[in-house]
Amino acid sequence: MARGARSTLEAPFPIADLDDLDALLSRLPVDQSVPAVRVTPGGSVAGQQRLADFLSRRLAGYDDSRSEPAPPEAGHQSGLSPYLHFGHISIEEVIERTLATTGRWTPRKLEPRMIGKRSGFYTRNVDVDAFLDEAVTWRDLGYQWHWSRRGDTASLDRALPAWALKTLRHHAEDERDYVYTAEEWEAGATHDPLWNAAQRELTVTGTIHNYLRMLWGKKIIEWSRTPEEAYRTLVHLNNKYALDGRDPNSWSGILWCFGLFDRPWAPERAVLGRVRYMSSANTAKKFRLGSYLAYVERLPRPA
Repeated sequence: MARGARSTLEAPFPIADLDDLDALLSRLPVDQSVPAVRVTPGGSVAGQQRLADFLSRRLAGYDDSRSEPAPPEAGHQSGLSPYLHFGHISIEEVIERTLATTGRWTPRKLEPRMIGKRSGFYTRNVDVDAFLDEAVTWRDLGYQWHWSRRGDTASLDRALPAWALKTLRHHAEDERDYVYTAEEWEAGATHDPLWNAAQRELTVTGTIHNYLRMLWGKKIIEWSRTPEEAYRTLVHLNNKYALDGRDPNSWSGILWCFGLFDRPWAPERAVLGRVRYMSSANTAKKFRLGSYLAYVERLPRPA
């Protein structure tokens, strides 16, 4: 090669200085106020380990116990959502390995007569079927909705079904028992210890137990000045802190709290109208929360 000629092996862009990672990260469009999540390791190896642990220790009992708030080491949640979001593991592998726990599975074992039923479509194993209902049915619903609407999440007016918009607008002027600022939401400084615990779990671990994530969203609607303000708060907190935020399933999960993919419920209530209601008091009656609250209390305090 002649002197001064450009080597074909040279990168056609500036090479990052990997000896100074802090300087490199400071130039990236990353919110530096959000601390690194150290209790949830990332990467494909960690994703494979999480899947193996779920299948060997948590899948059994999933149907009955998945909604029970518990520490990650004791509960039945799969914990796979962040790994799926970042492509550290594929949903195809998750499905294949889950079905393999039932023995030799083929598509002939699908039961078309159970379409639309609560269970029994994928397999007769109730735990496997319940998990695949979440991992396939509901996950795909979120993706299909998001892409068919071309990410139409800019406002509640454009995203929600007519019945949900009507009932929320009808109750938009209702008096709220509590109203919190953006700073109070972010700090987990409400009157409700369970909501505060869920918010702390989110900010420290990047996740919230799935059942409490629904409650977390519902209470933000109930304690915000308007549904639109609640939507902005939910999007901000979820996309800032959740490891699986900024995902089609994140958007559909947030909008579910406002009535998407749901139906009108009775009785009609203040603020929420006929949108499904959830409360911390009912959650405490339904589940034993002691181990979950103790787990959150043990989490490292944000710096």
